[in-house]
Formats: sequence, C-alpha cells, structure tokens
Amino acid sequence: MTLHVDFDRDLWLYVPDAWPWEGFAGIEQWRDALADALAGAYGYDDAMREWVAATAEGLARGADEHEHRFAYFSRPHEALGIASIYEMPRTDATDEQMLGVADATAVRPVQPSAFDDGRLGPGSTATRHVADEQGALTAITHWLWRLDDRDVLMIAGDPDIARFEALRVDYDALARAIGLAPED
Repeated sequence: MTLHVDFDRDLWLYVPDAWPWEGFAGIEQWRDALADALAGAYGYDDAMREWVAATAEGLARGADEHEHRFAYFSRPHEALGIASIYEMPRTDATDEQMLGVADATAVRPVQPSAFDDGRLGPGSTATRHVADEQGALTAITHWLWRLDDRDVLMIAGDPDIARFEALRVDYDALARAIGLAPED
C-alpha cells in the first residue's frame, strides 16, 4: 500500500522527485511549464519568472529519498511553504521521539496533542520552536499516525513564524487529506 493525498490543488503543488513524471520528460520542462503558468496568471516580469523557475527546481532537487513533498506554491509572491510526508515501516521509536518532543534546541517544552478528523484516523501532532546558534527561531510541526504496519509522518517548518502560523490551517488541511491508496 502507498499513500494517497487528496490535496487542494488550488493551494498545494505536488513536487515530483523522479522523471519522467505526468508527461514531463525532465525537471526543466516541469519547472518551465510551472513558471510560465504562474507568470501568465500573475503577470510576473522576467526576474520573477526566473525566481519561480529556480525555486521550483530547488524544491524538486532538494527532496529527500522517500519524501512526498508538497509546496504551498499557488501564489509564491505572497507565501511559500513546504510540507514533507514520509511513509515508513512501523518503527520502535516512541511517539514523543517521532514528534520531536525532546528536541534539545526547543526553547520551551513541547506538548503533543491529538490530531483527529483525518483520512488516516486519529493521530498526534506537536509544534516546537527551535533556536539556531545565533538565536533565530524556527517553528516546526510534526503530524504522526501510527498504523498497524507503518508510520506516516508529515513535517512542516518555517523560520518565518508569522507566515508559518498564517499557513497553519492549510498545513492541517493537508495533513487531514493524507490517506491510504485503494488496493488494486
């Protein structure tokens, strides 16, 4: 079984990590089609179109192996966000470990909470604020489902905490959209 994410295509963009994909022979063709579409929709000048193309390519090239990456990329001139979804065999890690509760860089205690109403059933979530060596903060949230045979984990974070909080409802909606693909 694999995951199926019934995501809002008006907000989120699935970021492929292997080519060819959906009729695109390679990353350059996908990147350019995306940049052209957004430039046409929003009247971007050449510099903004190039930025969109470079950002899209970076999103695709930066994906980890086994990561399902989604970008909040419907209006990249207003807000940009990334959510990573992982499906893995059931691990021996505790919920707290999977949720990052004991992260030593967290600036205050992390409180996990229940996360319901999703297609995967009940899960857990936790948000932490971590500080880097210079004291700059980043908000990171994990959503976790412990299924009988696998763990599903979604991670989103942003050093712009106000932007992260503004997109939080959309991150939660994406998490609720994760389900299991129907068996053939």
